[in-house]
Amino acid sequence: MVFYCICGGCNNSSKSGHRVHCFPKDKGILRSWVQFVKFRRADFSASSVTAYSRICSAHFKEEDYHSGDAKMVSLGLKSKRTAKLIPNAVPSVHANHSACPVPRSRDTVCRKREIATVSIML
Repeated sequence: MVFYCICGGCNNSSKSGHRVHCFPKDKGILRSWVQFVKFRRADFSASSVTAYSRICSAHFKEEDYHSGDAKMVSLGLKSKRTAKLIPNAVPSVHANHSACPVPRSRDTVCRKREIATVSIML
């Protein structure tokens, strides 16, 4: 099964070679993960998290992984897909801003729709 990163604007998946991580069961850390996703997806909440929700490795720093795994990956001895996060890791990297654009506000979208509708009528 292919899992996709749920972060807004991120197109990474397990198929593209990225490690995708399940949301933690610890409520405090889960809240931090949800806040991270909400930065680019305002509609996201803790109730949106399902068994299939994942965040890819592009959103974590090297120090978020077990130290042995991080060293093995950097030396090319281990695939990043098999590296494990430390238990209290929280995503903190909003990867490549061009690949993960900041979503437009609802007002901007509505205004563009109005302009398009007026243009069609003329």
